[in-house]
This record gives sequence, structure tokens and C-alpha cells, in this order.
Amino acid sequence: MKKHSGSFLLFLIALSVLIIIVGGLLYMANVQQALHAHSVTDILEVTDQGRHALDTYLEKDEEMLQWLAVELSEVSSDNHVELKNKMYLLDNAEGAYICVDLTSGMRYTDLLQEGRALDAESLENYKALEGDGIREPFLDERTGIWTIGYYVRFAFADGSEGLVQKTQPLEDVAERFSLSFYNDTGFSYVVNRAGDILIRSQHRNSNRTFRNLFDIVDLQGNAAGAVRSFKDALRTGKQGVAQFRYQKEDYVFCYVPMENADGWYVVSIIPNRVIMEQANGILRQSQVLFVIIAACVLILAAFFLVNRRSTRRILLAEEKARKAAESANMAKSRFLSNMSHDIRTPMNVIIGMTKLATDHAEEPAKVREYLKNISKSGNLLMGLINDILDLSKIESGKMTLNEDSVSLPELMTDLVSIVQPLVEKKDQQFEIRLHQVEHELYYFDALRLNQVLINLLSNATKFTPPCGVITVDVSERPSPKEHCAHLEFRVADTGMGMKPEFIEHLFDAFTREQDSRVNRIEGTGLGMAITKMIVDIMQGSITVESEPGRGTVFTVSLDLRLDREESDQTSPLPALHILAADDDPDTCRSIEQFLHELGIDPDVTQDSRTAVNLAIEAHERGEDYDLILLDWKMPGISGVEAATLIRQRTSREIPVVVFSGYDWATIEAAALAAGVDGFLQKPIFKSTLNRCIRQYVLYTAAPDAVHGGSADLSGRRFLLTEDNALNQEIAKELLTEMGAQVEIAENGQECVDRFQQSATGYFDLILMDVHMPVMDGYEATRQIRRLEREDAATIPIFAMTADAFAEDIQLARQAGMNSHIPKPLNIPVMLREIQRFLGPDNKKAHME
Repeated sequence: MKKHSGSFLLFLIALSVLIIIVGGLLYMANVQQALHAHSVTDILEVTDQGRHALDTYLEKDEEMLQWLAVELSEVSSDNHVELKNKMYLLDNAEGAYICVDLTSGMRYTDLLQEGRALDAESLENYKALEGDGIREPFLDERTGIWTIGYYVRFAFADGSEGLVQKTQPLEDVAERFSLSFYNDTGFSYVVNRAGDILIRSQHRNSNRTFRNLFDIVDLQGNAAGAVRSFKDALRTGKQGVAQFRYQKEDYVFCYVPMENADGWYVVSIIPNRVIMEQANGILRQSQVLFVIIAACVLILAAFFLVNRRSTRRILLAEEKARKAAESANMAKSRFLSNMSHDIRTPMNVIIGMTKLATDHAEEPAKVREYLKNISKSGNLLMGLINDILDLSKIESGKMTLNEDSVSLPELMTDLVSIVQPLVEKKDQQFEIRLHQVEHELYYFDALRLNQVLINLLSNATKFTPPCGVITVDVSERPSPKEHCAHLEFRVADTGMGMKPEFIEHLFDAFTREQDSRVNRIEGTGLGMAITKMIVDIMQGSITVESEPGRGTVFTVSLDLRLDREESDQTSPLPALHILAADDDPDTCRSIEQFLHELGIDPDVTQDSRTAVNLAIEAHERGEDYDLILLDWKMPGISGVEAATLIRQRTSREIPVVVFSGYDWATIEAAALAAGVDGFLQKPIFKSTLNRCIRQYVLYTAAPDAVHGGSADLSGRRFLLTEDNALNQEIAKELLTEMGAQVEIAENGQECVDRFQQSATGYFDLILMDVHMPVMDGYEATRQIRRLEREDAATIPIFAMTADAFAEDIQLARQAGMNSHIPKPLNIPVMLREIQRFLGPDNKKAHME
């Protein structure tokens, strides 16, 4: 009986084990299928998100074209002047625009000032385009690059048929809307009904060998029925998923039809093994679990507990995968939403104000106001575009630093000139102070450090109320790195401050604190992210301290390489009697330290009345000061008022110089009336004091050149090399207004010929565009430098281009150019560079 009982028990155990094994196999198969289906569904949803983003982008361009078609339909086809004017308004728009009169064959573009006739073949190509739509990628005859185009047919006011088209490089669209999955192992493509690949991912891991999806599946031995169903789905506008073998591996194809491009699909392709990696990990765990359960069949309770725990892990993994996909989709949608809003807002203002200015051309006051709003919106749009380009450049790892010898005093002076209008507009107090700064020349990227400090100060002015205080403290300490100095830039304000929970996300892109006080202030949310990235690239650090209602302090720490050629070449100064007054103790200590290093033992005070008394007492003793330095803003009596009192009681021969962190123009009239001899811009460096003493006391230094938006260029002759007519007009008008004579060359070859045929010294400077037909600016510069004439190697040549990254500046230098002026032109920067190479000491007059 026991034997039968034991056999029955063995049978039950064997049966239980068999049931467990079979059930386990079925369970794992179902889990594997479910995980695979869920992952494929996620990919299909992400593909649909990518399709939606591209459709939204195309819809924006279609709306722009529809608007342009309506504008052009109000014009007769024979009104060439109005047609070219309407097209010319799009000169700065993204992409290239063309209007074609399908009856006469005339074309108008946003780049040409005059309409031109199309050849017969091109005209027929445009006539073949029907209705509104999008063209498949084609090779642009003008640029020689693959291009995508959107077009709209319309009728001119006189009934003639017309067509307007916008084109942009295919690569730009591909870079913006390429999708990648699972650590760049899967990619999305845009195809047509015939399976031809129209837009492909630019990522280096994506497959760039095949040109047609059907070729992939046809040549790999896939089932004919499955291939036929896939082709039929694309031809009939269906959405779905297919699986095929390619190069001995299974791939999943997710396809979604586009709404704004008839017959186009977004197709995502990803290896099946990648999709199954996570599922296989879970299944391996389940296999181990079932082996243990089969060996321990008697403890069924443990089986249920382990199984429940395993199921929970599966659900958590699925939930984690779902949340990750949702987070990625939300990030993409948020980015596109912010981009769309922030770009459309100033664009709407520009387009609307341009229309109003055209309608009110005979009312100068209104036109000036419209142009002011256009300029403001244009600057906002340019700032946004620059931020986006910088962010993209940094994240792609393509940003490089352009390190060169930089004067810290010049950098600080430029910074003050930029920030002054912002703080004066809000009546804020602004001060830059130096602490133990021993060196003035360093090697670093001045453009990027300036960008960091301007971002911080711009935020400080935005979020600090009127009459608030903004300070910049520059400190130097020894650096652990050889031949370097450790500099700290501490930017502090008394503004609204930030909440602790927001500080954690301060350096995330498109992040702004949700606060009614902040929402009224313009901003893209990119500035701090870019600032952090630049500081990281410079191998520095940035920290922030802030409390709501108590202001914010940013500290940027950098180890900057010293310029080994910097040396104290200052000739000894005589024993001079100098008085300096400033209510800021840090500035007083800094001035006293620098004067001691120059060999002078000064009298320094923080009180303006004390300074007046010291000057009067010295005069009464017959020991007048050789120089008196007064801060403009001091409590009690100002520096200008102190100068007035000193002039009334002492000798007029004593040089009195006022220094301030504010603009000289603000106090110039009152200061000169009070008998002030000169002005120094804060912060005060040792070189600044040395130059001041030599100019106002020893008379051995020439006055500084005036920095501003104008200069006297009388007698100068420039060769402007530029192929864009509007840019020619702008640059020529600006230079001519300052007295210069300007001659124009429309391409690099013409520039070389004009220079070679001119007399030696005929031209003083060449402004060279980089991208031009016939010969570009780089090659033209190289050819000029190789000419065998005396001035070929010495004439200043400035690059004038929209290519403004560090590598572009390096290319200009390698070609032999002396300076790099980015577009759109910053007039003060251009004039400063011109004065640097053609200073007043070199002024000459040309004989006609």
C-alpha cells in the first residue's frame, strides 16, 4: 500500500513538475509576447510624436506660404516693383523664397533685387506643380545641395497664374526632426508610397546605404505576403507595424502616415533583439524561478510569493519604461512648444509692424515707432536663435574655445558699456570692484567669458527692482595649475531671489521659475543652461546662493592661463602727491595698492568732504596735490560737487579726474562746468591709473580714443567685398556717413583684381564677406597676401560673416585676415576694430 502511495506521490510530484514546466513555458512565452507588443506600441507612439512634430513644422511653413500667396494675389503680375518689394521683405526669413509668374516666366526671390526670367525647362517644372503641397527632395540648381520645398499656387490680381515656393536644405530638416531610440540603435526615416527614403537620420550609426525600404525587405528572403501587405499599407495610407529580416537579423518597422505631406510616412526601424533585451532579462529571471519551483514543488506557498514578486518587478519595469517614453515625448513636445511660441511672437511683431510701416510710409513719426518695435523684436529673435544655436553646438560637442591673449581691463570696460544702458533704464546701482588683481593679460576665449558675465548681469537687471544694487567683484588668487591664475567673478544683486526647489533645476534648458513676478519678464530659459555649459567647457565652476526676497549671488571660478609676454614695462614714476576719494572701501584699497606698486604713496579717503579739506589744506601749505581722483557718486557731496569746491579754494592747475561705473555722457556737462579735467571708467586697474597719471600729470600719454557709435573716417578708402546688395547698401551707408570713401566688389575674384590694379596704399582696409560666388573670401584673402607688392601683406582685411563660432574665427586667421566682424553688424564693435588698425595717428588723406 505504501508502495502505491509512494508511486502516486511520485506521480503527483512528476505531474506537478510537468504542469509547472509547461505552465512556466506558456507563461514566459506570453510575457515575452506582451513585453514585445508593449515596447513596439511605445515605439509606434514615439514615431507618431515625431510625425506630429514634422507635421507641425510643415504646417508653419504652409501658413507662411498661404499668407505670402494672399499678399501676392493683391498685386498685378506686371507690377514688378511691388512684387520684388514683397519678396525682398523676406530677406532675413528662415529658408529661401521664390515667386514665379507661370504666365510670363518671371521669378522673384528674397535674395535678388530684380526679377529674372526662368528658362523653359524650369518653367515647365513649376507649371507641373498643381495645387498646394510639398515637393520631394531635389538638387537645388543654385546651391548644389539637396533641398525640400513647399509651394502654393495662386492667381495674381490680373488673373495670371502664379506660384510661391519656400525651400530649405534637406540636412537642416533632418537634423531637427531625426528620432533615435534605445541608445541610438533605432532610427526614423521619412519615405514616400514607393518606399523611397526622402529624409534620413543624420546620426553616424544610422544606415545610409539603402535608398528604398522595399529593396531592404525584397532582397532578404522575407515572406512575399508580408512584403506585399507592407507595400499595400504604405500605398493606402495606413498606420501599423511589420517585422522583416535584414542582414540575418530581425527588424521591427513602425510606420505612420503624415497629415501635411500627402503620401509621406515616418518609418521607425529598430532591431528586434534591442526590443527584446529587457524582456529577455526578465525571462531569464523567470526561468531561474521556475527551476527552483520545480525542485521545491512541496513549498507551493513560496512559489506564489516569488511569482507575485516577479510579476511586480515586471509591472514596475513596464511602468518605468512607459514613464521614460512619456518623459521623452513630453520633453520633445515642450521644446517644440517653447520654440514655436518664442519664435512666432517676435516674428508676428516683425511682419505686422513691417506691414504697418508700409501702410504709413508718409507718416515719419509712426514709421520710426514701428521700426523701433521691429528692431526690438529682431534683437529678441536673434538672441533666441543664438541661444538655440549655442545650446545645439554645445550639446553636440562641436563648440570649441578660441583662446587668445585678452586684456582684462578691456573686457571689463566692454562689459560696463553693455550693462550701463540696462541699469540706467531701471535706475539701479551698478559697481565693479577688484580684489588683489595682479595680472591684466590672460589667455582665454573673451567672447565666451563675456557671454557668461552678460547672461548673469542681464538676469540680475531683469530680476532686480528699480533702485536695486548690482555688484561684480573680481578676485585673483594663486592657481594650483602651472602658469595660471585663479579668478573669481562674483555677480550679486538685491533682486527677488529664487526658491530652493527651483535652484535645483536652474541650469536646465527652458526652465524658468513659475512666479507671477517672473512671468512678466521676457526670457527663453536657455541663458543659464548655456552659461553652465560654457563654464564647464572652460573647466571652471559656477555656484549660486539665493533666497526669495533677498537677492542672488553667482560665483564663476576659472583658472586662466597667464600671458607670459605680460611684464611690467612701466618706466618709474616720480614721487607724486596724489589724493583719491571713493566711498567704497574695496575700491579705495585697490587704488591704494596699485599706486603703491607704481611707486606712489597716496592719500586715500572714503569721504568726499574730507577730500575737499585735504586739498584745501595742502594748497594753503603750498603743497598742492599733483592729481586728485574723485568718485562721482559719494554720500554727502558728489565727486562733481567736490571738484567745484576744490576749484573755488585751490589752484586751477591741479588736474582733477572723476571716475565712475556709469557713462561719462551722463555727467560730462556738469563735470566740465565744475572744472573736471577727465574721466576714468570703473573698474580701475593699475594700467588705468598709470595711463591717467601720464596723461594728466606728466603729459606723456595721448588721450584715449572715444568709444561710441561713430568715428571720423575722413580720407579713408575701403574696399567692401560683398555679394548681397542689401548688405552692401547698409555697410556703405554707415561708412560713408563717417567720411569714408567706399568702393564695392561683388565677389572674391573682383576684389583681388581691384586691389591688384590699384596703386600701392590706395586702399586703407578691406571688408571681406566669406561666402561669395566665383571666389570665396578665404581664397581671395590668401591670393591678396601672396601678391608681390608692398601693401599686400600689411593691408588690414576684416572677415564680415554670419559664421561666428570659434572655428570660423580660426579659419579667418589661417586665411590671413586680421579681424572677424560677425553679422548682423555690431557697429560699435566694427568701429573699435577699425580704430584699432587705422587709429588717428595713422590718418591720411587720399589725393584724387
